[in-house]
Amino acid sequence: MIKRRVFIFIGVILFVCLVIGVSYSLIINNLIVDEEPIRSDVIIVPEGQEYVRAYRASELLHEGYSESEKIIVSPIDKANEQIYLEFDVAEEQIIPETEATSTYENAVNTLGMMEENGFDSAIIVSSDYHMLRTKLIYERTNREYGYDLTYVAAYQLVDGEFIPWDEAGEDMEYVANLEFWKYWGYLLGLYHFFNL
Repeated sequence: MIKRRVFIFIGVILFVCLVIGVSYSLIINNLIVDEEPIRSDVIIVPEGQEYVRAYRASELLHEGYSESEKIIVSPIDKANEQIYLEFDVAEEQIIPETEATSTYENAVNTLGMMEENGFDSAIIVSSDYHMLRTKLIYERTNREYGYDLTYVAAYQLVDGEFIPWDEAGEDMEYVANLEFWKYWGYLLGLYHFFNL
């Protein structure tokens, strides 16, 4: 009886290791989701106080991709609001969301704000390494609404050039490895219990 339990336990551990090992390269190699921007009602930025997200969102705004000429920034504070202002986004062009503390809450709150504002479509802008998880949670949350969502990546700024995360050095490799585990947490719905 004890031997059987030990074998089952070892089998479960080996299975979990196999799943993690196989999924690692699949997830890491597909972190970047970067679709062609489509003119939409609004631009949404699930913020992480990242310069590149604000830059890419303001670039899309100035290129006319937001029909409302607005960006929902979630969450916004004085520091990241200042970055948008530096990129010539007027204060009245920012729809502030101040409560989100996770990507899950970004999705719930910003899609709710779309409903409040009568928007039917949005461009979601986030960092390239963050896009797979962002798309996962926005698509899950969007089942309730049925909005047209387009996902546009903001690449990493290194030496004056925008490059993918996997070319941006060791710090970004560390961030991508964290993203792997967070993605698994989101796949399993752990965002309902933990702030991932």
